[in-house]
Amino acid sequence: MRALTRAFLSAIAIAAPFVAHPFVAHAAGDGAPADVVTAIYQIYAGPKGDYQSGNLDDKRVAAYLSKSLRAALKAMDARSKKLNEPILDFDPVTDSQDPQVEKLSIAGEGDAAAVATFYSGDVKHEVRYTLVRDGGAWKVDDISGGAGDDKWDLRDIIKPPKT
Repeated sequence: MRALTRAFLSAIAIAAPFVAHPFVAHAAGDGAPADVVTAIYQIYAGPKGDYQSGNLDDKRVAAYLSKSLRAALKAMDARSKKLNEPILDFDPVTDSQDPQVEKLSIAGEGDAAAVATFYSGDVKHEVRYTLVRDGGAWKVDDISGGAGDDKWDLRDIIKPPKT
């Protein structure tokens, strides 16, 4: 019996580094699209859960964005500085200028998308994330939200104006 117990414990010790633990941070983009979006909201929530800790410029968040989206945001920032006014004047992740995220739920939508649903007071927000495989991992390539006249798409906002 002791030999069996030792063999079992030995097998666990050998396998332990290869077993995914639910609290172990994964590399940016590993897992399903909903996992990527969840990781972004965890960064945004910060240690106090007040959603004051994140932004798209944050290196931890940028790690979850596609190379193409990061380049487009960088180009937008350069145009914004040249114009001396913001082009992107709200935070797309929290769909606001003053983040308030309550009752957050994140669900996969199809093969390469996820939707974050949350409330800011009584206002319901649905923020959609389109992901692409980039460097072997899922990365956010676009974010959209709103409805009706308030509908927005990050790629449309940050693209250079037609000349």
